[in-house]
Amino acid sequence: MLLKALSITGCCIALAGCAAAPRAPLPGQLPWRDQAFDYDAALVSVSKQDLFRLDAKLQSVLHDPDIQGTSAQKRLDRLVAFLFGPEVKDFHYAAGHSTIAAETWREKRGDCLSLTVLAYSLARELGLSVKMQEVRVPVVFDRRGRVDFLSRHVNLFVKEGGSLHLGSNLLRSGDVIIDFEPQVGSLRRGLVLPEEGIVARYYNNVAAEHLAQGNLTLAYAYFKAAILADPNYSPGYSNLAQLYIRRGFLESAEQLLLRAIALNDEADIAMNALHQLLVSQGRETEALKYAKMLQARQDSDPYYWLGLGIDYLGRRKYRDAIDALEHAQTLTTGFEEVHRYLAVAYWKAGKQDQAKKQLAVLESLRLGPPSLAALSKKISKDPRD
Repeated sequence: MLLKALSITGCCIALAGCAAAPRAPLPGQLPWRDQAFDYDAALVSVSKQDLFRLDAKLQSVLHDPDIQGTSAQKRLDRLVAFLFGPEVKDFHYAAGHSTIAAETWREKRGDCLSLTVLAYSLARELGLSVKMQEVRVPVVFDRRGRVDFLSRHVNLFVKEGGSLHLGSNLLRSGDVIIDFEPQVGSLRRGLVLPEEGIVARYYNNVAAEHLAQGNLTLAYAYFKAAILADPNYSPGYSNLAQLYIRRGFLESAEQLLLRAIALNDEADIAMNALHQLLVSQGRETEALKYAKMLQARQDSDPYYWLGLGIDYLGRRKYRDAIDALEHAQTLTTGFEEVHRYLAVAYWKAGKQDQAKKQLAVLESLRLGPPSLAALSKKISKDPRD
């Protein structure tokens, strides 16, 4: 079953520093290893246009004058009908494989990037003001073969969507966030991504799939395409570095990891990889610097503790989950996902009064997920039932 969430948000205040964005390196300055990986640009067969293009039949439906000539409000209602109505009742969320918009529509399945691309393409054809965005999620790893995957998350932001009709319900006006995986997603504003940023993430996902399958030639071609599509996309550099490490290009890998960290001071994966690389070379003093940086970040990062708590929940270590989630709670204000998982952890540990207090916090935040009513009903029962 496809997991879907639709949130309408009010005013959102973001606090930001005044530091200038780091400058991405020029492609010619990067340590490419084309010859070693039999590089051919033609191996990347999907263009930006291909990624967002809808099939002709669907386009003809969207271009119907009876739809195009309506108000923005009615076109938004139409978008919601496409995404949440009977037309897509057979859609399935499918992690681990990213697809272009036309294929996602045809196969009726996709991961969060694929479904976001499809939703964006639909909205764009309907003339709606929408943005794709990347949101922070708990740190959860997925191991496939010899490769550990850290999933990042994207969704769709509709500016000032107005009143929204969802079935027989009329939701209040405001900004709209459409998310297809609310179990890990965030219904808050995130980092707005241009189309090039999404293209880079698509290429990166495809490259990771090829890496897990052991096809290093295709992995290299798609990792390189990701960097060229968006030179500011930090994970592209750290992922290509992993490919270099496999082939023994350690100096080039180190250069890429340093660039990833320079572009994003939250590049924990790159920092951890660099630490391991330095340790493997006996450069303990240099490695210690990054170990201390990682530890300091983890101690103060609510997403790290949230991910740890979710992992403990999955392993039925409820006391440990409570400790991790309570620590996340001390580091955050207004994080509905912390309170949601903490409610579950308390409930599983038999602490129903504390679970109910967390539900009350969710209600007070007015950010409760669509499943809040179901969660409240569940917590009213004995967790052993």
